Amino acid sequence: MPDKARFCPEAPGAESSGQKISNLLRDPLSSTVYGKTPPWYRPTHSYFEPLSRRKTQIAAAVAGALACSFAIADGTVSGSIRAGVEYDGNDWRVVDNDSRLRFQASSGIANGQSVYMNYEFRVDSAQGSIVTGDNEHLSFIGIKGDWGSLSLGAQWSTTFNTVGTFIDKSFRYGGAALECVQYRMTNAVMLSTQLDLLTLMADAQMNANGDSLDRATVGGLVSAGRISFAAMYQSADDNCLGVAGAITLGALELAGGFIGRERGSEGWDVNGSIQNLWVDLSSSDNGGDAIVVSYTMKFRSGSELVLEGSETPIRTRAGAFLRYDF
Repeated sequence: MPDKARFCPEAPGAESSGQKISNLLRDPLSSTVYGKTPPWYRPTHSYFEPLSRRKTQIAAAVAGALACSFAIADGTVSGSIRAGVEYDGNDWRVVDNDSRLRFQASSGIANGQSVYMNYEFRVDSAQGSIVTGDNEHLSFIGIKGDWGSLSLGAQWSTTFNTVGTFIDKSFRYGGAALECVQYRMTNAVMLSTQLDLLTLMADAQMNANGDSLDRATVGGLVSAGRISFAAMYQSADDNCLGVAGAITLGALELAGGFIGRERGSEGWDVNGSIQNLWVDLSSSDNGGDAIVVSYTMKFRSGSELVLEGSETPIRTRAGAFLRYDF
């Protein structure tokens, strides 16, 4: 890492990063850069030596400038690449499973409060491209403190953070029973707080045109030792209620949930996991019946191999996927 005192403006006696880079981009004989005509300069001397030297110093100056930005806020770059070979009942193909690149940062503001942000970009590892358009990945900003957090933007929904996490633990094929549950929501404001063992959250989703409230949801999650329980209620064009829970019995974890809409459609799910194996049974008026089996082999440094398959009345799917989180 470059010497911070040489580049960061906040360091005593430091030259600004912009000035340093600008100076290094000037003529190689500039006295501003070297203080005097360089001793290596001769009419017969190769110009590649000073050019190489300037490139090294320019790179150091740029690195110093980047170091300054992260001296102001705690920032990280992370992500996940997920690709595999899948059989969809008819053909084999190489597929991506929601790979993403993520930028996060936070900074203290006052009285123990901090501001935080998250940018997440969808990447198609099978095609080698950034996915554009409305793909509903995470992009939000918020304020947090001892009281909880308040965030704005595209983010995980209250329905999934409470009930959904007990129902869909799959890598690719689960979630048939989720009915009204959204994984992520857009154009939303979300509030969450912690009260001892109880986590409470609520969100409001605005219409993209700005003329109405699209959905409003409240939910809670209680976790006490081996037992967890969650519930949520969503007010929308078709109101929705969900409950879910889990219990751990040694190496075995059992979970499940029920979701019902005001207009009559329902979904239920029961699943269990032991070590690296997960088995799920679900049924839904909208999603149909489904069986999902998943086996995960975990390696070092956040990588894993996932073998997963699903069976429904209309099709069979299976695949082997590599995942690496960084």
